[in-house]
Amino acid sequence: MVSFEHILHLPLTESEILESIQKAIENTSISELDNLRFRHPNIQFDCMIRGYLGEFAIQKWLKENGIEVERTNLILEDDQVDIDFVYKGQNIELKTSLVPNADQTVKNALLNRDIKLIRREEKIENLRGDIHLQVFFNQRRKAKDDWLKALKVDLGLKDPKYLYDAFCAKRYQADLFFVGWIDKITLVKRINLMGERERTWTFQKSKREFWSCRILESNKPVELIYFLKSI
Repeated sequence: MVSFEHILHLPLTESEILESIQKAIENTSISELDNLRFRHPNIQFDCMIRGYLGEFAIQKWLKENGIEVERTNLILEDDQVDIDFVYKGQNIELKTSLVPNADQTVKNALLNRDIKLIRREEKIENLRGDIHLQVFFNQRRKAKDDWLKALKVDLGLKDPKYLYDAFCAKRYQADLFFVGWIDKITLVKRINLMGERERTWTFQKSKREFWSCRILESNKPVELIYFLKSI
């Protein structure tokens, strides 16, 4: 079980954020149209930055604790930039989210939300990934999206420092929190004990369905180190 005192604040430096912005610049798939809905280019670019920041922060934290991942892969999802790590044959998936406006704070999101596990197959046994991590950025989702839509920025100007300033990316130095994780074996057991209607959930107006996985009932972030070292 996770409580607020268990979550990990993972700070980043300006140079680390600039490196993540550079990676986002190098990804040429920015488009206003994705596979589910229209998204403003600024929102899409900021999602990409957050994905790389999550990757950078988690990989750095793992290394500081004696865990060297074997490789990483960048997978662009409809809603987030989804980063995979591989460690001793285990596929580790990272979910990066902003705080829902209804929650206002990371603490409330911890109390109310799930690890975001998209349901792509009928059976939970077919879920991609062996270990799933959830990160929150301490910024409200709708407020951030509204701000990004109104932002006047030239995405064609491929200058990391310009984009760092334009997107107020300095804030990311202190806004990243690792809140919980779960392994697939444990998740499959839990889902199969639930009633059919309890197994999944959806956002209002969303075309996506998610597996139920309350953050409160997941594992403490620090326990991931012990788990990986036991493999």
